[in-house]
Amino acid sequence: MKFKSLPFWMFALGLLLILSGCVSIFIMDLKKDQATVLNRMDDVSNTFEEFSTEVSLYEEQRDLLYTEVLSNLYYDSLFAQDKIVKNRLSNYEAIVDEISKKNNTLDKLCSDVYYPDSVVNNKCSNYKSIYEQVVNYFVTDIKFYNKNITKYNEYVKNSGSTNTVSLYKTNKDYIDYNGDNVYDGKEE
Repeated sequence: MKFKSLPFWMFALGLLLILSGCVSIFIMDLKKDQATVLNRMDDVSNTFEEFSTEVSLYEEQRDLLYTEVLSNLYYDSLFAQDKIVKNRLSNYEAIVDEISKKNNTLDKLCSDVYYPDSVVNNKCSNYKSIYEQVVNYFVTDIKFYNKNITKYNEYVKNSGSTNTVSLYKTNKDYIDYNGDNVYDGKEE
């Protein structure tokens, strides 16, 4: 009789070992997934901080551009200051390009993902609106500048001078990045 129960106990022990192995693998995979999510949440937080720093730099540059350059442009000095102004506008656009790089990284980290931390989820939902505002304010500023240059060039043409100034060229246009049918930052 002892030999009849031996196969049963061997089968039960084998089944128990297989089940404990499966549970072990499941727990290890769960911990690995949890670590991956935590690392990804850290990446979102770090990238968003870099993004926020770039946006702050953008805001400072925009304020300086208006107070030091655009508010001091007069027809009699516009031609002489053209290179300085174009350089400042180019630097201004470079900051927008840096923000775009951080935005692309956030796109990859936040697309179709819901994180277990509400702070990270807020960052994932807010960066799009911020980016939209940045780009649209930039485009508004360039259109404002170019509109003034067009008026200046008409004035110069009517006065008989040849000191025209070229428009600032950019490939950026207004965007509705967060898809809400509202162009945040568009001022027209």
